[in-house]
Amino acid sequence: MTPGTRFPRAARLLLPREFDAVFEGGRRERGRFFVGVHKAGPGPGARLGLAVGKKFLPAAHDRNLVKRLAREAFRARRLRLPAVDIVLSPTRDVAQGDRTSLRADLDRVLDRIAAGASVPAPTGQNPSP
Repeated sequence: MTPGTRFPRAARLLLPREFDAVFEGGRRERGRFFVGVHKAGPGPGARLGLAVGKKFLPAAHDRNLVKRLAREAFRARRLRLPAVDIVLSPTRDVAQGDRTSLRADLDRVLDRIAAGASVPAPTGQNPSP
């Protein structure tokens, strides 16, 4: 493992309130197999949370594979990401993907999050003319 590519505890979303905060005020980036919700984080670096349930992946080994792939994709680009909290969730198509296509989709979603994280989320107010 190269230096800086670890997945320390400080780079993880652990508490339900942390997940809730991202889901409530975050922006969504959709891929074919994954949805990434992101919001500016309180700390100096990016943090990752995974919401992988039994709905689309009933077998435990499939859920574990998806989580492993997501952690690895995040670990590879963690130092290049801005200070955002990210929650990744699979879509209903995730069971149709192989490892290569799942990883490619994760990379695309994380790259879009990195590109869009510096753009502030819309506030819902109309600008005055």
